[in-house]
Amino acid sequence: MSTPNIMTEAYSQEDWLKDIFSNTESDRSVKVAEQSLKVFDIFCEKQGQTRHEMIGRYQNWLKPEKIDGERPEPDIRSICLSLSKFTQFMNEAHDDIEINVRKTNSRMKGDIPTFKKKSPRTIQLYFGYLKSYLRKCHDIKLDSQDIKDFVTFPKNRKPARQPLTLQQLKHIVDEASPKRRALYYVLISSGMRLGEGLSLTRRSFHFEKNPVKVDIEAEYTKTKVERSTYISSEAVEKLKLFLGDVFDHKSECDCIECSKLIFGWGDSQSVNVLYEDQYFHRLRARIGKKLSQKEANGKFVGEGFFKKYPNSVRFVVNIHSMRAYFISKASMKHGETFSHAMSGHGSYLKEYNRIEDMDLEKMYLELEDDLWIESVRSETDKINIEEVKSLKDSMKQLQDEVERLKKYPQTA
Repeated sequence: MSTPNIMTEAYSQEDWLKDIFSNTESDRSVKVAEQSLKVFDIFCEKQGQTRHEMIGRYQNWLKPEKIDGERPEPDIRSICLSLSKFTQFMNEAHDDIEINVRKTNSRMKGDIPTFKKKSPRTIQLYFGYLKSYLRKCHDIKLDSQDIKDFVTFPKNRKPARQPLTLQQLKHIVDEASPKRRALYYVLISSGMRLGEGLSLTRRSFHFEKNPVKVDIEAEYTKTKVERSTYISSEAVEKLKLFLGDVFDHKSECDCIECSKLIFGWGDSQSVNVLYEDQYFHRLRARIGKKLSQKEANGKFVGEGFFKKYPNSVRFVVNIHSMRAYFISKASMKHGETFSHAMSGHGSYLKEYNRIEDMDLEKMYLELEDDLWIESVRSETDKINIEEVKSLKDSMKQLQDEVERLKKYPQTA
């Protein structure tokens, strides 16, 4: 009696990407997954194969053809060693591999982008997506122990994160447009993620409260848990200047104007975040040039607003550091539980929910002075003031000496 032919459920790359979005509700996660496959395609081409041919080799190693009626053992080792070559490929720069990107000013000038070395974190992220793709779309299952034994990953070096200084924040808000200035004050004084800040509408704010309370919908938080935080009186003043008449509407108002995004540009949160990252990149460069600071190159990490972390493309001064600034200030004032819960870290939210609103308001008001920007002099400002005072004292002494000499001229 013949064995019935069992059809397996078809599962395509599109199905895989849809599942990633369903699981993460993040366009960015989908784009990273797509990029991991593009990098794997480049690797395969470097090996003289297409992705389809490379995966065919993996399937033959996993389920080899019978020899004399006997099927050999699966060759998991060869699959893992091939994937280890993939991780090593990503850990190196390949100047001979040109990357197809949209035309930019640098491209128009003749600069052709090539394959850049990936960070250890990016390598692990791309490998994780590729492993998922191979398993779900091509039934190539790899045991975690086999990966541990045969796949080599570069060590993840984590340079100490450097905090934004008060002087840098002053430069940023002074140079930003009124809309961005208001956004930055909200981020700095609340600990929100950028995407959360860009999701705010007029109804998110409770201006009748002191301090002003801000509700963030679960749909836009990383943990998918609704939460509330507060903003400083300085941030409220910047919002007043930017919002105008809309500021006076009550939070319960159902008018169309109050339902519009205050800082976001469109319905896609990931696109809004990308757009703000690009704006801040231009803003950072403008401030750096204005201060005559040196840009980074292959041997120099840059200085000031142009400074990057070693062996990284990440700038020390970035828009996401505003959240870290709040967390640091809140931690020093009321401890980690308060600071991380206010900024939306899931593991702290249960402790946060046990605190009464009145206690939270009191704790925030105690913290508020530490979050002010314009109302506080930076260390550089203090030094300049001391220098001016010293110069004034010296000039006063010289004037006194001149007057004394005028009254009592020396004789030969």
